[in-house]
Amino acid sequence: MLCPKCGYYSESDENVCPECGQILKQAYDLRHGGAQAIRQGKRAKEAAKSRAGKTEAEKPAARARITVRKDTARMPVIRDTRGTAEEEKENGGEDTAGNIPAIERRRRNVYDDDADEITALRYLAAHEGSGSPRRLVNWVRFTIIAVLAGMMIFAGGYFFLKRTDAGQKILARMGREATSVAYWAVGDEYMDRGDIDKAIECFEKARGMDEKENYQDVDGLLNLGSAYEAAGELDKAAALYQQIYEHTPSRTEAYVNHIRILQNSGDENDKVKAGELMKLAYEKTGEKTFMTQRSDLLPAPPEVKPIAGYYETKRTLVFSSYQGYDVYYTFDDNANLPEDGILATKEGVMLDEGIWNMRAVAVNNKLVSDELRGTYKIIMPSPMTPRATLAPNTYRTSQRVRLKPGLDDEKDSSIVIYYTIDGSMPDSDSPIFDGEPIMLPNGWVTLRAIAVNRYRKLSNMLEIKYKIEANPKPKTAFGAEDTIDKLKINQTTQNEFFSTYGQGTAAGAVRQEGFDTECRRYDYPWGYAVMNLSKKNWVLVEVAFRSDGVMSAPRGTQIGDTEAFVVDKFRDMQQVESKSGNRGLYSTTNGLGKIWAQEEGEKIIRYRYTVDSNYVQLEYRLNSSGKVREIDLRYIPQ
Repeated sequence: MLCPKCGYYSESDENVCPECGQILKQAYDLRHGGAQAIRQGKRAKEAAKSRAGKTEAEKPAARARITVRKDTARMPVIRDTRGTAEEEKENGGEDTAGNIPAIERRRRNVYDDDADEITALRYLAAHEGSGSPRRLVNWVRFTIIAVLAGMMIFAGGYFFLKRTDAGQKILARMGREATSVAYWAVGDEYMDRGDIDKAIECFEKARGMDEKENYQDVDGLLNLGSAYEAAGELDKAAALYQQIYEHTPSRTEAYVNHIRILQNSGDENDKVKAGELMKLAYEKTGEKTFMTQRSDLLPAPPEVKPIAGYYETKRTLVFSSYQGYDVYYTFDDNANLPEDGILATKEGVMLDEGIWNMRAVAVNNKLVSDELRGTYKIIMPSPMTPRATLAPNTYRTSQRVRLKPGLDDEKDSSIVIYYTIDGSMPDSDSPIFDGEPIMLPNGWVTLRAIAVNRYRKLSNMLEIKYKIEANPKPKTAFGAEDTIDKLKINQTTQNEFFSTYGQGTAAGAVRQEGFDTECRRYDYPWGYAVMNLSKKNWVLVEVAFRSDGVMSAPRGTQIGDTEAFVVDKFRDMQQVESKSGNRGLYSTTNGLGKIWAQEEGEKIIRYRYTVDSNYVQLEYRLNSSGKVREIDLRYIPQ
């Protein structure tokens, strides 16, 4: 009989394995009293005797012939505490530990207690007639264990999917809800496999998630831009790169990628944008490679001579481009180059005194160089105030005075001194001091003078007052008492004038100096008269005559008088003519007198005085022979 537990082979009538104490098949047969025999130890005793009768050399051989069964682990185990025959013999059939007969000890140890015995009998009954013993199944326990195991598996799977990176990637691949990090990672996997469409889909989902959180994953967006480029969607890629460097200006990759797209487009406008972007990238990142790249793309800035700086003389700027491109320049800080610039020529541009902020660019088709900038400060030195040889004072005799340059300008031969003694301010139309002494007229005289150097710079003005108490006394200036035929200008009515001189021939409406409204002109054989509507009446505002003996002019002057005769009747400060032929007679706060040179040698002697902030003007119009050919009196409102 083969023991199902230890594989020991026993005699066919054995009920218990003599090696391990396992109940053998015969013990399951309750019809032959197998269980009772086990309790009584009959089978065990016989097995012990049989075992004891074998030599030690025979036992291993017997074991070697035994094949261990695979299902022995399912068999019930019964401990065997029996001693050997030698132990019983030595102890008189009693257990050495408790002096209990060995047969009794073995019987007691078959089962630990009555419950074990009953369980064993039930087991034997349940497996009666079968080839091997069967275990009882507890279905409630099995169900509970199965449910718990399922819950644990579900919880573990949920934790794995929701809480681990690997699980999130699985959800992302399935298109389920996952983190943006997982979608970025899965998109990278699709990119590596060359599946651009799926990569873009994953990247865009990740981008949308980040935007909701107001977060920007720069590396992920750069990968999305690469995917757009691979898919041929260059506009989307360019817009994305722009978003990246506007949000994170320190990252160079977005600039590089956008510049590459612009340069490869083949459009000249895009090349211009690429140049501008290179400049922006350099300003934001400080990477010099962008400026190197820009210099290779755009024309070189133009050159200019002389260079910007401080100068004391006028300068002519000449622009050039060593590459042969056109150069546009401007001195307007608000102008846009090259659109608002001026095309440079070989002749250059002259700069006068002042501060000039120059800007210039070289242009190759639509590509524009960086600006050349420079500031020119042209400050020409001013001459010193001229000096006079006569000190201010009161003199009882006629006096002469000379002028000379300031101390620092004594050796400067370019100095020109302009002066006046008629009371006006000196300017370029004033007399030039030529070295000859200036004769001072009688009365109060104000000498004024300015110096001008070769740079056309003006000095401060010299002003000296003299009082010359010599004879004859000076004549008076033109005033309100000086009239033509006692006509009161701007007061004599039209009817009063017509009653004396007739209505004349109406020449129609005319525009008159100083008047906002039209005036009426009436022509006569001796001259003309002009009327203006003042309030409700027409009044005389101008009268002119050219015939001798018709009207009497102020201070006994008449048609045909010479220049000297007329000038002698009014105040004259004896100022000499200027280079233009004009000569100042006098100038006061209330009036002036001056001779104006006209074309073809003609002249006008003009006097004015002020009344109510308006002018009354008297003119003697001389022909080329120097004689009066017409006398005119008019009212000029201001």
